[in-house]
Amino acid sequence: MIPVFQILGPSKNPYPGTVCLPQVPLPANTTVKAGDHATIQIVELAVHGASLFSCVDIEFAEPGDPKIGKVNDSNCFNSQDIGFADVYTITTKESGQAAAEAATSGAEPGSSVTFWYMGKRPQSAWAVFSWVPIVVGGLWVLL
Repeated sequence: MIPVFQILGPSKNPYPGTVCLPQVPLPANTTVKAGDHATIQIVELAVHGASLFSCVDIEFAEPGDPKIGKVNDSNCFNSQDIGFADVYTITTKESGQAAAEAATSGAEPGSSVTFWYMGKRPQSAWAVFSWVPIVVGGLWVLL
């Protein structure tokens, strides 16, 4: 599944826009076959605490099945005025930036300083270094 991320809009008020995730991997150790059914749930949380739950029921199909529509730039795109960031960190992609910037630079979209941490997904350096005060405080208590 997709790790939690932040959507950065042009304002804190409602605004129109499109967000597309063209590839959503299955959870680890999950196997499915053509014809299996599942539900995808997306939870959106607002700054003021409101939440929106969006669900869609799907049926898995074989790759190349003619019922599967082609995913391309005309039906799967992110609005130009929407950006992305790790949750509870500094902004790593301002809203209004073109996603092509990351693609042309070879960087991972939506990140500036990332590295692999304990074999998981790339983490923002700030997300990992935010633990430093806690670790230092714990060591100080032990002294």
